[in-house]
Amino acid sequence: MPGRRQTIKDVAKAAGLGIGTVSRALNGHGNVSPEAREKVSRAAEALGYQPDILARSLRTRRTKTVGYIVRDITNPLFSTVAYAAEAALEKEGYSLFVGNTFDRPEREREIVKMFLSRNVDALILSPNEDEGADIIAKAADLGLPVVALDRESPEPADRVMTEHVQGVKGAVSYLLELGHRRIAMMTGSAAVFAGRARLDGFRRAFIERGLQVPEDLCFLGSFSRDYGQQIAERILRRPDRPTAIVCGGTPLFLGMLPVVHELEISVPDDLSIVCCDDIDLTRLYRPPITVVRRDMSAIGRSVAELLLERLEGGRMGSGVTRRFPTEVVLRGSCAAPSPTSK
Repeated sequence: MPGRRQTIKDVAKAAGLGIGTVSRALNGHGNVSPEAREKVSRAAEALGYQPDILARSLRTRRTKTVGYIVRDITNPLFSTVAYAAEAALEKEGYSLFVGNTFDRPEREREIVKMFLSRNVDALILSPNEDEGADIIAKAADLGLPVVALDRESPEPADRVMTEHVQGVKGAVSYLLELGHRRIAMMTGSAAVFAGRARLDGFRRAFIERGLQVPEDLCFLGSFSRDYGQQIAERILRRPDRPTAIVCGGTPLFLGMLPVVHELEISVPDDLSIVCCDDIDLTRLYRPPITVVRRDMSAIGRSVAELLLERLEGGRMGSGVTRRFPTEVVLRGSCAAPSPTSK
């Protein structure tokens, strides 16, 4: 009949398979042979079949969707996590929806509310502050699996955390070994785990060597380009400017670079630079930038695995925490300070 919506029965008939097999193939379940899956795919495409997501969700109470709430998806780190998580979720038939908060707590809550109204099956959260625990609690009350990404929170949730302390301590220790003492640290808010942990690693490197921490060169504000530029303007124009800078986040690094260029500061002759996290620019910059690196793709896959263990595997109980290491990757942006700048 012209205009009639094609059904799963039509696909099964065209493919010459049972409805159960077709249903499993369309829903991404693993117990379907490659041959049967190919037949279903060809039949569905030929018929122009579109699954009725609403009807399926009413039957199964599942929408096969996951909401990912992030500060800014243009940050290569977050997009890498999203890409890896989505690839893993897609294999099990799930779609990933992304909402950007732009560091605005009120928008964060609006996006959570929107995702919940659309009956997402789970949430990936990286709240603007660790105290975003009320969001996790609300999701838990609704029975939704939640993975908190690099956030400490008193509420029950699965977590994927990064060992920031060790990485930053290793990078600062390297700078100290080169002879630097006036090392600046700029990172995000103390209300965020990564900001606190990176500053902790910075301080430990000095303390373990019996050196005084340059507290006047420690800056905690936000993980933004604007903040990176603001701090760079403040400290790089000083007559006693630092001989090295650790950027506790790629947006801070990107905000600092225009100031470095404007002031015609030579890297590493005049200034050594370390960036927390590795992006294309840190590798392509000349000289390439020394980084504290973590495997963001592995983190994204781990986020998806934790969700799927609850959604598909039936795992219950209290939250699980997975921790990922960091490593210092030495490149050409660091050198011993010049004798006149010590």
